[in-house]
Amino acid sequence: GVFFFSLLNLRPKLGVDPAFAQRPTTTAEASGTFAVLSIVSGAASLLLTLIAIPILLALGYAPPIVWVTLALAAVGVSDSVMGIAWVQLDKALLFARVSLVSAVAFPISYLPAFYLALHGGGYWSLVAQTTTYALLLLVGLWWSVRAYLPELLRVRWKFSATLARQFLRFGVVVGLATIAASIVYQFDNFLVGTFVSVAALGFYERAYRIAQWPSVLITSALSRTAFYAYSQLQNDLPRLTKTVTMSLWLITTFALPVALAIFVTADELVLLLFGERWLASVPFVRFLVAYSVLRPLLDDANSLFVAVGKPRRTTTVALIQAAAIALAATPLTFQFGAQGTAMGVGVAFAVGLVVTYYFVRQTVPDVALADVFAAPALATAIALGAYFLFANALDLSLVPLVLRVIVRAAFATLIYFAVTFAIRPKLTVERTTYVWRLFRGTQLAAGEQGTIL
Repeated sequence: GVFFFSLLNLRPKLGVDPAFAQRPTTTAEASGTFAVLSIVSGAASLLLTLIAIPILLALGYAPPIVWVTLALAAVGVSDSVMGIAWVQLDKALLFARVSLVSAVAFPISYLPAFYLALHGGGYWSLVAQTTTYALLLLVGLWWSVRAYLPELLRVRWKFSATLARQFLRFGVVVGLATIAASIVYQFDNFLVGTFVSVAALGFYERAYRIAQWPSVLITSALSRTAFYAYSQLQNDLPRLTKTVTMSLWLITTFALPVALAIFVTADELVLLLFGERWLASVPFVRFLVAYSVLRPLLDDANSLFVAVGKPRRTTTVALIQAAAIALAATPLTFQFGAQGTAMGVGVAFAVGLVVTYYFVRQTVPDVALADVFAAPALATAIALGAYFLFANALDLSLVPLVLRVIVRAAFATLIYFAVTFAIRPKLTVERTTYVWRLFRGTQLAAGEQGTIL
């Protein structure tokens, strides 16, 4: 159901959110045009899903898949209204308000999910969580707009056909990238669920969600803020280069240790979180977490391309990745089952990374990619080697499960940070201090940012 809704959902494919967000100024005309396009795209997605229902049933898909797809499309209409408030708050740089609403809504949204799961609701418990989260965001974000952007609601928003065409011309290019990206990020689920088994898809999907923790951690914290920073600096190449360098440093510094911890504790982590019935997910976790670190690197670069007005580069990368996963993962799935699918995902991510950073060099030619990636790669290799020596030398079988997870994860991440510090001690201390001071809101001295970066 998630796969089919991702194909039928028109709103991200029209790209109206980034088209509006990329504009340097916010006018009543721009806001009104954006709002109309957003709501119409959500309603059109629901209509398209209704049209697709008899087609999916005729193709032999089970009715529950079809009804879940329809439910997600209905939730998508709410998202189209909520998204207007979200983008307006982000564009006003009120990231903290959006994060606070999301952080409060997310755990609350699981209350009906747990209730339904414990009372025979089955997969509808997952739909209930998605629905509750969407409605809580709708209320919370529009309340935030009213409280923190009251001037935005005092003006009369207007729709402009000319501006709508400009938004759509820009957005459709981004939307093509979104379509290709949805294939890249959902096609593996389609292959496993269609050509292996639904049970295998359950194990694979659970592993994929665990493996995405590094990506979710970094992307949620960095991608939105990076997009608006890149947009504001698109005509200031020296500062843009420094900002891109800092973003890449943050990704490698925080995403890689999390991925390492998941990789070395995969057996115990799955057992701790989900029990013995889910241990079949472990091989997939180790395959997929190795690729998960690449996603924030790709997402950050895609934000850069769109923010500086070069969305075609994002589209090109996404289309190449989509072709790579289709050509690699399909035969590998037939040959090796779900593990072959995971290998195909790796091929697509590797191809995408090469093409992406070819374009990054064209966009910010002075960024030192070798310096950015060499130290983290070396630190990862040393940390893994040290861990396997440690694991063979020390028996932790008698240690409680939760402590085993903590000890193994801590050892791998500490080795990583130690090696990173040993390679670049001064740079590591300066950048860490710099980020901490920004987090605390400390004013930087004139010229200090350029010196650190």
